[in-house]
Amino acid sequence: MHALRWIALLVCIIAGFSRAGAAQQAEPLHDYRLPQFSTDARLRQPVTCTALGTPLADLLKRLSGQTGVSLRASQRTAQWRTVVRVENLPLAELMASLAAAFDLSWRVLPGKEGQPPAYEIYQTPAQTQRERESFERRVQILERALPQALAEAQRRVEKGETGADLFPPADRRDDLVQQYASSLVIRPKLRAAAMLLTPQVIRRLVQGEDVYFSGDRLSTQQQNLFTAASPTPSSMPGAVQGQVALVRWQYQPWYSQLHVSIRYRAGNGSGGSYGTNLLLPPDPQSSSPRWYDTTDIRTVLRQDELHRTLPEEGTPPKHLTVAQAIHRLSVMVAINVVAEYYPLSMHFTYPSGAGRNAQEVLQIILSPALYDIRRTGNTLIFAARRRYEHRLCDVPASQIRRWLHSGEWFGLRVQSLREMYQLPPIQRRALGLWASKECDRFGREGDYRAVVYANISDLLYAEGTAVGLWRLLMALPPAAQLRVLSGQPVTVNEFAQVGNLPLIDVSPPFFPFALADLLPREAVRLQATREVTQHWACDKARFGSIDGLHGLWLSKPSESLTAFRRRLSEQEKVNCERFVQVEVETIRLRLITGKSGRIEPEFTLARFKQAVPVR
Repeated sequence: MHALRWIALLVCIIAGFSRAGAAQQAEPLHDYRLPQFSTDARLRQPVTCTALGTPLADLLKRLSGQTGVSLRASQRTAQWRTVVRVENLPLAELMASLAAAFDLSWRVLPGKEGQPPAYEIYQTPAQTQRERESFERRVQILERALPQALAEAQRRVEKGETGADLFPPADRRDDLVQQYASSLVIRPKLRAAAMLLTPQVIRRLVQGEDVYFSGDRLSTQQQNLFTAASPTPSSMPGAVQGQVALVRWQYQPWYSQLHVSIRYRAGNGSGGSYGTNLLLPPDPQSSSPRWYDTTDIRTVLRQDELHRTLPEEGTPPKHLTVAQAIHRLSVMVAINVVAEYYPLSMHFTYPSGAGRNAQEVLQIILSPALYDIRRTGNTLIFAARRRYEHRLCDVPASQIRRWLHSGEWFGLRVQSLREMYQLPPIQRRALGLWASKECDRFGREGDYRAVVYANISDLLYAEGTAVGLWRLLMALPPAAQLRVLSGQPVTVNEFAQVGNLPLIDVSPPFFPFALADLLPREAVRLQATREVTQHWACDKARFGSIDGLHGLWLSKPSESLTAFRRRLSEQEKVNCERFVQVEVETIRLRLITGKSGRIEPEFTLARFKQAVPVR
């Protein structure tokens, strides 16, 4: 009997330890607290603050001024942006929540000359490794699964499996090989392009390199697949005619996918293009090992919280950024929120008329599967699911401000554009895509800033002749770039040995061509002309929205503000309340070859000065 009592006591002790361990594991902030969080009395003071995409360094500086506690961010983490809205939250809890959202740590730094200690948020080597390992697992899974999926797709095609047979049965719907195989059968062009994705090519792609394949090097079987019709015609655009001239694979971390662009050339010199995507697999070791979101919103908000609204609000806003959506949720529910935020790679489409209550806003935030959301007390913590890829795309806010702001002027200058082209390709394209989203957002509001973001998007992200020639210019050494921009013709052949001249797409008779193939045959010269004109613009959209300079009411170069106002009022029946000064720089890039001819596309850069109200 005595032995049985001891056994019962031992079982109780073990059970107690188990419950304690489970509680620690369930507590999202447990691993992110320092012992000083409970012993430093300064960290108990409540704080109230709001930040919508503020860099960590700036937020911590603000909190230091508010609380008297020296808080700082390490150099690596200083420019990562955060969304915060907290009311009367103890400083220690906010610090732990920030660390949990970003998966960072705090360390204590000795104070100066008898001052209390300071605190710094930083990334430990283990956290850096954890961030990278999740991405590495996904790449390795793709390298293993893709050959199996190609073989499975070939088996299905040979058996003539179509229709419902293309999709895996319900019990295998999460089978990665089956999912990829279904996509490859439906899209033969993707199947042909995927055959080019060896592990070596995949590695080059995820390191930021665009990988090109010339159509001349494709087998007959691959050429036939590239021109084959889909078994489900509604899933693709009209058939593309002609032979494959060029295949380009590109990694797009903002959507966590590989994108293929296929260029065709017909016999008459014309051509066409086709593009499609291959999603990277999810991480099976993550909290949501699916392509889609699996969050149970009942673990995030209570039933009564899901139905909360903003009582005094009329029509919901037409557009929300991710940061604004998180802030909106916080205000609706009266709950604290702490999130990491990467605007260059976190975008979504906000459905018109949605977001009327907390449940709708939460579903909008979850729809692109950007975050894992955890709740601790009255605080929601938003941790990015694809943290490595978001940070790969990120460009510091201070850098973007420096490029776009010069005294009273807001806009893009050639030197800023040249510096943008010095970014790694992934960051450059992410910046261009973000600018296109900003153009949409400001354009719908009739804000002239949309013109500047359209300039950035066109030259960093879009395709076309002008963009192709600008990329060619940016591939030249800096001294040669300045010669071209000053109006001097530069023979590109002189720099062929540099080895970084790009494959560019331009209009017929060049579409598409590899510049490296043209250089041995012909002399290729590049020259630019530049013209700057001054204008006035009405701070009102011309067509209801703005997506470029043509969307503004713009004065003629020599027209005074008085004459412009009179013309708008009398001829266009437009009454404008504010005007802005506009400086328009028109750049024409001329490509001249010995035999093939010449092309001379142009593009414009716009710069705006502060608005002038009508008197």
